[in-house]
Amino acid sequence: MLFLSNKIPFPKNYERYIEMGQEAIQLGNQEAALLYFEKAYAIKQDFPLNLILVKTYLDTENYEKALYVASEMRERYFEYLDYLEIYLQVLTKNQLFLQAHSIINERILMEQSGEMRKLISLKKKIKHVELKYQQFESVKISEVKKELNQLNLYDYYEQLSVIKKSLNLPQDDFIRLGKNLLLDGRVHILVRSWILEELVKLHVKEEVKFLWRDNQTYTVVPAAVGTPLDCAAYQRILLFLEKELINVAPILLVDITEEIRLHFTLLYPLADQIIKNPRLWAVSYIISYNHLIAQKYHIEEEKEEIKKIQKLQHEIRLDLETMVQ
Repeated sequence: MLFLSNKIPFPKNYERYIEMGQEAIQLGNQEAALLYFEKAYAIKQDFPLNLILVKTYLDTENYEKALYVASEMRERYFEYLDYLEIYLQVLTKNQLFLQAHSIINERILMEQSGEMRKLISLKKKIKHVELKYQQFESVKISEVKKELNQLNLYDYYEQLSVIKKSLNLPQDDFIRLGKNLLLDGRVHILVRSWILEELVKLHVKEEVKFLWRDNQTYTVVPAAVGTPLDCAAYQRILLFLEKELINVAPILLVDITEEIRLHFTLLYPLADQIIKNPRLWAVSYIISYNHLIAQKYHIEEEKEEIKKIQKLQHEIRLDLETMVQ
């Protein structure tokens, strides 16, 4: 007896689901199209389908799903301005205005392909959506700002959670609020570092003051600072460690690198002023983890300098331990 089945044979499922989705769109049935595209995407994830799926999510107001799927192939959306416009739309529909501003500002600074007019147009679109959000969601924005103004009442972990809500603020509100938080000693320095880094991504060109770990106030221009891992000292330390450890102790390299990333967040943005000898800093890290490996560096000749570095590294570790208790 012959049994008939409606199941589409694999691997033709993928192409057939896409065809059925496109047919559904032509018939005006976006929801049915979405189901077919999702089934195709479950079989194979490629960028053309990712793009179709994201557009359909936008058209059906599934903004969070659009963000999740677009983020899976984020870098591909930066290849062409038409793709970038879709990604920026995804961000603004999710009220992620800071990310949208950061991306478009970076592209404008790097622009060399004659597409400046298009980029300026995209920047204006972001600002337009942002202004509409300010107009119609003023109560929601006020609630977030109120919570952030009370950030110093929370413990470290709560601060990390609450501060992320600032990503949904309009750019001008974030900058004003961020400037105040940078000077609040009851806001953890890792949180203050995060705020400063966001100002860097926004390419803020005006001077801002921040309270550092020594309780002294410093002034920087975020657009000229870079992120914690952009500084010369970090790059030189990492280069030395990779050269010395990648073949003989790769696990040790991973462990040290993870700690250094955290240390540089704490030293941000003054690491280059503090670290005068990146090689000795790297050796000091190795000594802390594996004294046998460190013996080949003839550390006796620079013993006093290494002691000073180790003392500072120890203080940073204690600061971090105190913060997360």
